[in-house]
Amino acid sequence: MNTIQNAVLAAALLLAATADTAAAAAGRGLPAGALRAQRVQIMDMNGFGEPLPAVFALVPLGWRTQGGVQWGNQFMCVNGYNFNWVAQSPDGLQTVAIMPQEKWESNNYGAGASNPGCGSAQIRSVQQYLQAQVGRMRPGARVLDYRPRPDLAAQFANLNRVTPGPMGEFRVWVESGEALFAFNDKGRDMRGVATATAAFSLSRMSGVTQGQTMDALTGTAFPGFVATAPNGQLNLKFTEAIRQSLLPNPAWQSAIADHNSRIARGAAQEIAKRAKIISEYNDYVSLLRKEVTETRARSDEKRQREFGEVIRGNETYNDSNAPGGQVELSHMYDHAWRLNDGSYVLSNDASFEPWRDLGVEGKRLERTE
Repeated sequence: MNTIQNAVLAAALLLAATADTAAAAAGRGLPAGALRAQRVQIMDMNGFGEPLPAVFALVPLGWRTQGGVQWGNQFMCVNGYNFNWVAQSPDGLQTVAIMPQEKWESNNYGAGASNPGCGSAQIRSVQQYLQAQVGRMRPGARVLDYRPRPDLAAQFANLNRVTPGPMGEFRVWVESGEALFAFNDKGRDMRGVATATAAFSLSRMSGVTQGQTMDALTGTAFPGFVATAPNGQLNLKFTEAIRQSLLPNPAWQSAIADHNSRIARGAAQEIAKRAKIISEYNDYVSLLRKEVTETRARSDEKRQREFGEVIRGNETYNDSNAPGGQVELSHMYDHAWRLNDGSYVLSNDASFEPWRDLGVEGKRLERTE
């Protein structure tokens, strides 16, 4: 069984914001900063004939979840589907959510969108994308800070390239970043963090007309992650651990890859048909567009791995209750336990004892050598 399948069944982070009354009576409760969570399924109810878990996640015990993968004509630009999922604390003040995937186009010669349903936007970096996305998610929000995430972008380094042509070049690059933002919710001062990875492709032709360069840009944002909490309660270590727990179901991963590939092949065939009936100059332009389309196709085929490829940074532990005898858990904690109720606890406090502190039996997990 591969790493993703192992991780799907566990990958822990965890926290109980408040201990259960009986558990509190049994002992001291969780150590400060410890996490405890339950595994949940993010469902695709309609995409492949029957309900299918698309992604697995770990969320704090007691949190409510809603939404999943949605399909519809409004998502034609991103192959007909998108994510709309959120988990919320019992008091409704803290949330974690998947940001939907998105694609946009722009050019400097007045042409319309080449992909059905795609919008136009002058967004040429992931920082610009996050600035715009934060404003759409929370009208009136302001970005307080931004930092690049080269650790996430590195997973897509194989897409980065520059291809010279007789009249210009074709470039592809991938960026990842994270924005800290502030907003007001019903009079409450709130904070949020949004993490995104986006791929950009630029076709540039010079010499078409004197002194003019023709640029056509396409941007694709993979499903991202956002967390919000009242000012002073946003715990970035906690939210990063939740983000790392998002892992795809291999069955859905395979099905969505086939779906994306079929659409990409159809688009490439249409480009090839048009190339047969155009002039020599337009033939070059069409072939360049075909290359753009095929590169988008490769990106689309990889999109089914966006969670698994972007979330590396876990530790492998021995767990006899997990398939294959191993699970992946967040690397940000020194110690891990599996409790008999199926939840996991991660903590930097080596003295934690599940029965003494929570009234639940469990055992310490050892790292795999």
